[in-house]
Amino acid sequence: MPIPYLRTLTGKERSPGSNRQLAGYLTFVAGATNAGGFLAVHQYTSHMSGVVSAMADGLALGSLWLMLDGLGALLSFLAGAACSAVLVNWGRRERLQSEYALPLMLEATLLVCFGLLGSNFEQHEWLFVPATVMVLCYIMGLQNALVTKLSNAEIRTTHVTGMVTDIGIELGKLFFWNLSRADSSKPPVLANRHKLKVLVTLVTLFFAGGVIGALGFKHIGFSATIALATLLLALAAVPVLDDIRLHLWRKDLPHHLVERSQRWACTIRNEAHAVWLAAQDPRTPWYAQALASLIAAYALSPIDLIPDFVPVLGYVDDVVLVPLGLLLAIRLIPPEVMRQHRAAAAMTPDRPVNHVAALVIVTLWVIVAVSGSIWLLGTSPFG
Repeated sequence: MPIPYLRTLTGKERSPGSNRQLAGYLTFVAGATNAGGFLAVHQYTSHMSGVVSAMADGLALGSLWLMLDGLGALLSFLAGAACSAVLVNWGRRERLQSEYALPLMLEATLLVCFGLLGSNFEQHEWLFVPATVMVLCYIMGLQNALVTKLSNAEIRTTHVTGMVTDIGIELGKLFFWNLSRADSSKPPVLANRHKLKVLVTLVTLFFAGGVIGALGFKHIGFSATIALATLLLALAAVPVLDDIRLHLWRKDLPHHLVERSQRWACTIRNEAHAVWLAAQDPRTPWYAQALASLIAAYALSPIDLIPDFVPVLGYVDDVVLVPLGLLLAIRLIPPEVMRQHRAAAAMTPDRPVNHVAALVIVTLWVIVAVSGSIWLLGTSPFG
């Protein structure tokens, strides 16, 4: 692929043509990943309607684990979409050429993680199957949000139901018989042929990607993800290299990055402390108190639900979920209450530590570990 073409395809400056072309590549990757993921874990990870339905079925049938599996997939898709928005907006704030390429780099990394997880299925299926589902759902949310954002919600890569619906609408308009063409008071019904062509192309690419992904997974296994990751890296490489050339040669870059990271971490800690104080203020509505207490307790816990040493997912709560949760809580807290407690938190040198939240997290770890051990012993051939 020529460098100018790649720069146009995933660079900062967008056009309807480049949006459609990038959507085509990503739709193909989504179809291949979705099909390969089904062969690996027997679940389609782009189909959130099915996931929510499975959660409802699990709850109705009294299967808590089935509902929790669906909830994990749904939250992973949501976290991927949120992470894509964070990366794009951060790149926009920093005036990077790679604001749309950064999510693609992350997606390529996660596809490699998916391939690596596959080698552990047989030994630790109870752990790696849910982890793989979460990674794949995160990937689907990440790229769907990316294309939605850069195309102003005109194109989506994994929402085949919506695309097929739009195709049906355009076909209905295309075959509508305009009997009253001579009557100017009744404008004719005309199909958007260009939109119809784009939608048919995307659905076809999703199907073709599914076929290629399924065949690749069948014949070479999880190594098929390497080809998809390589394609994404090739698409994202030029804008990222442009930013490296423009920004990474700065002599003060390490100091700048450390300073920004420290300022970000300090802001999150201060906001969590302020939200914790606001949750105990009687002027805060009860629903805001409940949400703020839950989010601030987790943010102030000395340990995370997903440890930081877990690749990628270990940082999702710190980088995405906690900031988004704090933002939601702040929106519900009265502004004057939040201003007062922000000032109080800024004047306090020591941040509170929530040991109760840590105890709850450890208890959940123990429950998961015991449940997994019981399941392994129950399915062991030596049991």
